[in-house]
Amino acid sequence: GAKKFSVTIRGVISPQVHAIPGDDGEFHYSYRTARAGVYFVAVLLDGVDVGGSPFKLTVDPGPTHANGCSAEGPGITGGYTGMETSFVIHARDYYGNARGVGGDVFNISIGGTASARMRVRDNEKGTYTVAYTPEVGGDYFISVQHNGIDIQGSPFTVSSDPMPRAGYLEMYRSLEPDFGQHLQAQMLGNVDRPKELEAKRKKADSKAKAKISQEWELSVKVLTGRNLVAKDTVAEGTYGTTFTHSSDPYVVLRLSGQAKRTTTVEKDLNPTWNEELTLKVTDRMQRLELEVMDEDKDDEDDTMGRCTLSLLDLVEGQPRAVTVKLLDPTHDVAGAPPSSAEEGGAAGGRGKSGVSSMGVDLGEVSLVLTITPAKGSIDSKALR
Repeated sequence: GAKKFSVTIRGVISPQVHAIPGDDGEFHYSYRTARAGVYFVAVLLDGVDVGGSPFKLTVDPGPTHANGCSAEGPGITGGYTGMETSFVIHARDYYGNARGVGGDVFNISIGGTASARMRVRDNEKGTYTVAYTPEVGGDYFISVQHNGIDIQGSPFTVSSDPMPRAGYLEMYRSLEPDFGQHLQAQMLGNVDRPKELEAKRKKADSKAKAKISQEWELSVKVLTGRNLVAKDTVAEGTYGTTFTHSSDPYVVLRLSGQAKRTTTVEKDLNPTWNEELTLKVTDRMQRLELEVMDEDKDDEDDTMGRCTLSLLDLVEGQPRAVTVKLLDPTHDVAGAPPSSAEEGGAAGGRGKSGVSSMGVDLGEVSLVLTITPAKGSIDSKALR
């Protein structure tokens, strides 16, 4: 009788293999996968690998399709009138695989209460940043389409509100330290001459620069990871018929153009790092991005999940223990609420932190965050 071959495929997922009858001693097999990534095809005859087995192959993402694309950022949740805001479009194929290149054309329109100035930047890595400025307060409707089809969540409804009075006053104080004095002088009709006014401004600016430095140092102690996803499939054994699934994880932190990373822990889905990374913070409105990567010596490193953390609820000088859940950024769930992380403060309490991420659960990472004023900083009351 005919010899029986055994064909198995392992990788990001393990697709089902179908045997198709052939003629003249040929054997045909077919399979289908919706996930891009690296796969290993093992072909055995009577339990022994044929020559070259297992075969390594890479499945690339398909063409960009609106059904898999999504958008995120403050520009699709709300903003202030007259202030520029932005959001990011994530290009993906029909099955949700992230595109790693640029060049896509998205049709973006903003309507509603009034028109808005808009600009689009191709980040050349599968993401596109859209920035716009709402000129009038009210509701705006943002449509994002690819090939005439709306992406996930489009059209978006965004409300633009006037900036609170306190926000304007704080902005003016930062731009002009003696703002209050000039306002009072104008109300009394006692306005300084241009040269005297310029001299006072320069003097105030020099004092402000010497006394005020709105910077902080963020210390992030990366402790451990748990239940991380396996990205590597290694064939072992005498005939290469035994498969081991693991990863070589390391953590990357990104903030305001800075990037810091831990060392790599080899072949461990529950790694221990215990490493402290430090970043500079100039704007606590920005979020800290955490991403776990799988190091590959012969290929590009793979993402194992990511999330973002808010810095607004950190208390200066008080360490905060946080456990963040890693989710797959290439498989966003439309309409899903942002996930949270467990935290323990200095007193050992438990609660929720400002963590934003979406997608498929890919394990968790434990951290300790501590923010402290940088040298030369003073309390924000000094700005008043």
